[in-house]
Amino acid sequence: MSEQSRGPAEPPRDVLAMWERTRSLGKRIDGVDERLEALEGFNLPDAVADLALTVKKLTEKPEAQKFAVWDWSTFQPQQQAQAWELLLDWTMGTFRVRYPRSFTEMLGYTKGAVSCWHLHPDMVESLTGLMAAWNWAFRDPESGPLRVAEWLGRWLPDAVRQGQFILAKCKVEPNKVDQYGRPDPYHGHKDPMENKKTDPPEDLLRHIHMLKTGEIPA
Repeated sequence: MSEQSRGPAEPPRDVLAMWERTRSLGKRIDGVDERLEALEGFNLPDAVADLALTVKKLTEKPEAQKFAVWDWSTFQPQQQAQAWELLLDWTMGTFRVRYPRSFTEMLGYTKGAVSCWHLHPDMVESLTGLMAAWNWAFRDPESGPLRVAEWLGRWLPDAVRQGQFILAKCKVEPNKVDQYGRPDPYHGHKDPMENKKTDPPEDLLRHIHMLKTGEIPA
């Protein structure tokens, strides 16, 4: 038999084994490509990022409840109305009920059922601060016995003293009438906002001018 009549020689066994492994690997790669194409439709990177953020939030320590500081001078009319409602709710529902003597002495109810405390801006600020300190002591999740003790032993007595000082010169006579014969429940009250305008000291104004310009005023 001539060499041309012979069939093609079979590859060595090791070559056949390598081809088989290569073909198997190719099929696996094709399968991975198909799965990746399917996952791309689910926006996998964004989903993983959202999951990571969720896990981070769950493992973080929750933030303590924060209570805003009020600045009455910046409130618009609607904000003032909301602030008054919140302040009155705490004053009458918590302060008066749980601390009746402090309520009476601070807000001027020692001589009767009528008081002009709400007409004094400094009193309103003091009461607002007392309410904020109470929330910080009793409603903040991170509070503890020391905050409560500090409110009872420091902030409450101090606020009472402030209130007594503010109302010291007010002698309200609720049964009086005004010049038109109408009931005047706050007769005897002197509203601080009715005081005459007080100009700043001239020497202080000259000193400020010198600091700003370096010039000595004539």
